Amino acid sequence: MISSKSGVDAPTESKVLVIYTGGTIGMVPTPDGLKPKPGALVEYLRKQPMFHDEDYAKEHHLDDLKNTLVLPETKSKKRIIYTILEYDPLLDSSNMIPDNWVKMGKDIEDNYLDYDGFVILHGTDTMAYTSSALSFMCEHLGKPVILTGSQVPIYQLRNDGRENLLGALIISGEFVIPEVCLYFNNKLYRGNRVTKVDSESFDGFSSPNLDPLATAEAEIKINCDIIWKDPNPGKFQVSTKLNSDVGVLRLFPGITADSVEAFLKTMKGVVLETYGSGNAPNDQPKLLTALKNATDSGTIIINCTQCLRGTVSASYATGQDLMKAGVIPGGDMTPEASLTKLCYVLAKTEDSSERKKMMKDNLRGEITLLKRNELCLTNSHFIQIIGKSLSISCKEDLEAISNALTPPLACSAAKIGDIGALETLKDMGSNLCLGDYDGRTPLHVAACEGHLEVVQYLLSHGASVHAKDRYGDNPLSNAVRFRRKEVVKLLRKTGAHLSGDHHEEAGTELCSLAASGDLDGLEIWVLAGADPNTPGYDGRTAIQVVEAIGKTDMVKFLAQLMSKKSGTGE
Repeated sequence: MISSKSGVDAPTESKVLVIYTGGTIGMVPTPDGLKPKPGALVEYLRKQPMFHDEDYAKEHHLDDLKNTLVLPETKSKKRIIYTILEYDPLLDSSNMIPDNWVKMGKDIEDNYLDYDGFVILHGTDTMAYTSSALSFMCEHLGKPVILTGSQVPIYQLRNDGRENLLGALIISGEFVIPEVCLYFNNKLYRGNRVTKVDSESFDGFSSPNLDPLATAEAEIKINCDIIWKDPNPGKFQVSTKLNSDVGVLRLFPGITADSVEAFLKTMKGVVLETYGSGNAPNDQPKLLTALKNATDSGTIIINCTQCLRGTVSASYATGQDLMKAGVIPGGDMTPEASLTKLCYVLAKTEDSSERKKMMKDNLRGEITLLKRNELCLTNSHFIQIIGKSLSISCKEDLEAISNALTPPLACSAAKIGDIGALETLKDMGSNLCLGDYDGRTPLHVAACEGHLEVVQYLLSHGASVHAKDRYGDNPLSNAVRFRRKEVVKLLRKTGAHLSGDHHEEAGTELCSLAASGDLDGLEIWVLAGADPNTPGYDGRTAIQVVEAIGKTDMVKFLAQLMSKKSGTGE
């Protein structure tokens, strides 16, 4: 049985993998200009007290781990231990190609179970392309992946690299934001919503059509309402197949139909950058014919505006003519998101109609959809009465009351299995992913109680299987503790896994269960991902324990469990 850690503080450590691909942040001056220097960044960070607590590292034997550093204690009393995976060679982001995106995706997938979050250090020139591509490639992502870099090398006296790296590390280690993000100049953006707007300013990126997911000022404020919620949660995986037969065609006054036709012949997918709200010349029949012939032959063409802000609409006849030619409106997608989405979709299916549907769908929050007019908790009669009784009138304080009331109410509803109450809270604008004073989310509670339908409901509305309470327990470890077999199966299907601490204690627990003949307990642990070959405190595995005490039936049972586990591909 999993037992909670003693004490009242939050879990003391979280682990972050830093994938260092290159970029200005780690470059040094050379006779040929700025270039990345292998090994230099880790050694620099190790000497900086704000990036490495040497005393803590020695005390906890972290110095024995290659390229592993630890931040000083955060405000929430947490230690963020981070390991730097440095690429060889280090890249200038101008040289970035889809193969590099695939490598990053594989590295995230290979290390997904071992880390609570990921930071990718990357050059700024193509960072928006990489963050967009990874957002589509990472399917059913349940942990933060944050890209960052800098306009000035971190070694220089005045630079933006220190704050960008520190902010990305803290957010990835302290918050469960299940998105590919980009962090720059104290703002956390959705990765497929950004574009680079300045080559010199520390405020180099903008998210024109979506507010930041978080801002880091005196406090880190998370905009929970807009965090992406996977409508079809599943087990995390990275789609590494990309189709590079795509391109961007920007319209300009005087562009000829012949040049458009010649460009379209070489492409399977095209981002068409049009004027204003998605307009193009409609007095050139040959140009529209070229577009129509391309779409009829299976080329996917996405209409994106050249404007920094705004969306493609069919308000003008010129835009409607493009739709008649088979061009798909791209809404308010950035060109970077549109292009990388094409790479992803074209490799995902050969069916033309399915490709068009996927390009129209909101796959990872890359498009703004029209929202129905929902009742907001801050406008409800209930919260207004509370606000008046407390002599509170400003919106910020009302939101604070909402955030304080929602978690215990939602946890209470989850405890008794009341989906109707949860639905009411959601319709009032409540965030069902927030934790109570112990950090326990409604999903934790529903998992403990074994309310399978409530667990399914919460997962379908964005609840995170990776959320940890102040004891370091996630919903899966709660379900294991209370032996909720069906809940364990569902959570595993949607990407849940035992945390590092629970993996460490698995061997001893399995040995104990085996020695006592507890078949149900063994099965629950193995279903949760525990390996029967993991040794206990005395170095023996569960099988060795039952063999030693002569329990042949248990040996056979464990062998069957191991066979089932290997059959799942784990």
